[in-house]
Amino acid sequence: MAWHRASLALAALLLVSDAAWAGAVPPALKPLMRSFEAYARDLDRLDQVWPESPGLESSSPLPALAPPAAGALPQQPAEVTIEQRQRIDLQQAIDLAVQNDPTLQQQIAGVAEQQGWLRSLRGRFYPIVGLDLGGSYSQQARSNWAWQGNADVAGYGPDSPFYVPTGGGNRFQTNLGGGFAQVRLDYELLSFERSAALGQVNADLDRARQLYGNRLRQLQLEVSEAYYRLQLADQLRRIRQVVVDNDQVILDQVRAMKTAGLVPRVDLLRAEARLQQERFRLDQAEALRLSSQRRLSNLVNVPFTVTLVASDAVRLQPPWPFDLEQTIVRGFQDNPQLQALQAARTALLRQADRSAAQLLPRIGLFATAGYQASQSTSPVIELNGCCKGPALIPGLNSQGGDWSAGVLLNWRLFDAGITAGAVAANRAAAERTLQTEASERNAIRQRLESAFYDHRASLSQIIAANASFTAAREAYRDSRARYEFGLADYTDLAATISSLTTAMEQRAEAMTLANLSYAQLLRELLPVPRQPGQPLQLPITISGG
Repeated sequence: MAWHRASLALAALLLVSDAAWAGAVPPALKPLMRSFEAYARDLDRLDQVWPESPGLESSSPLPALAPPAAGALPQQPAEVTIEQRQRIDLQQAIDLAVQNDPTLQQQIAGVAEQQGWLRSLRGRFYPIVGLDLGGSYSQQARSNWAWQGNADVAGYGPDSPFYVPTGGGNRFQTNLGGGFAQVRLDYELLSFERSAALGQVNADLDRARQLYGNRLRQLQLEVSEAYYRLQLADQLRRIRQVVVDNDQVILDQVRAMKTAGLVPRVDLLRAEARLQQERFRLDQAEALRLSSQRRLSNLVNVPFTVTLVASDAVRLQPPWPFDLEQTIVRGFQDNPQLQALQAARTALLRQADRSAAQLLPRIGLFATAGYQASQSTSPVIELNGCCKGPALIPGLNSQGGDWSAGVLLNWRLFDAGITAGAVAANRAAAERTLQTEASERNAIRQRLESAFYDHRASLSQIIAANASFTAAREAYRDSRARYEFGLADYTDLAATISSLTTAMEQRAEAMTLANLSYAQLLRELLPVPRQPGQPLQLPITISGG
């Protein structure tokens, strides 16, 4: 049967050739002729699946993409409608994320917070000078009744101006206005708690800076992973689009060959079924590409109406420059994750010292100087059978000044275990942090070893995938030709196409896995600053020097 089909295909080709020499193609063979022409274009598309270099847009300056306001919540669909698709390369994506990342801004604010507490505590080493100014006005009314008069006292008869009968009384109202000014100076001369507090705040500031550096490393990894996965999604879509185009061409060929009676009907049904399956896979790849674009865009925190698009195709990063042992040792050196835990432990120990120092004496100096003045008046005086002559002063001005200086000694002699309990709690927390540091050290080593082994395996997979792709591509061309000439059936052709598709996808996946493992290794070794505001550059590769 195969030889019969081959003879039929050869006869068809001879008829096409003779018709071409004669300048005309029989109507029955025109679809077959068009399918052969599409086959040539199909092979060209297959060789263009892998772009050689990134687009020109990747080298252009990145426009300003300010992040949305922190409290912004879109209210209308138009506010989240994608209006701009911005092409961007990996380095640009990382640089943009450094500017827009909310978590990094939190770490920057954390450093500023601890710097403020440090400035506040350093002020305790200097004298504190205060000024008190005040003024007041008051009114006081008072009444008096004599329950026993002074008529029995010699010389205080009814005619005396100082005579007070029993039941007599008086009422007077006093108005008082005054003001004062006072200057006070306090100086903490000796305080063990103050020195311990300074050590605690310094450790807290160091921890905040280490967390800032650690976030830079983590941000580089997150953006790199999102970008590499977007590149893979783009590549898978290109592959599956080419496969769909190829299957469409093959379906047209099978349909033309079926019309010419060269293939059975089952080949046509199989070709139609395969095309629908590959269209389904293409839709999946398109959905993955769109979701990967949004994942990168949301991570970089660009405006709601902007979507980031990878400007270059999957490209392999250079091999990792260190062996496993060097990688592990370098991963432990200058690692902000470990240094943040060390700083946290130091802060807890200084906090324990600070609590214990509350039982130690504190010595301070103080000095005050002040001035006060007041005026009192008694404009209302009512006499009721008392005091025929006024004996009160209707107005009085007074003033005075004072100063003082001395030494204060504060010493908590007993607090029923309050301080001892706080010290024990802080030291236990410090021990817990030390064990957390040990766990994190082991976790860092495990991540480095896993990423190193994955990277080495991915490089081997790339070699195998390249060889598989080269062989599958040639097998595909041979299988296509054999099928066209009736030397193979459609099952062989479909299997070869599946093998080629798998080889192309494995090649893209192996390169992506190699890049991902490279970024994971880089995350533990990337040199980063610890102080916000310093020049910042997060490279996507590292040299072996």
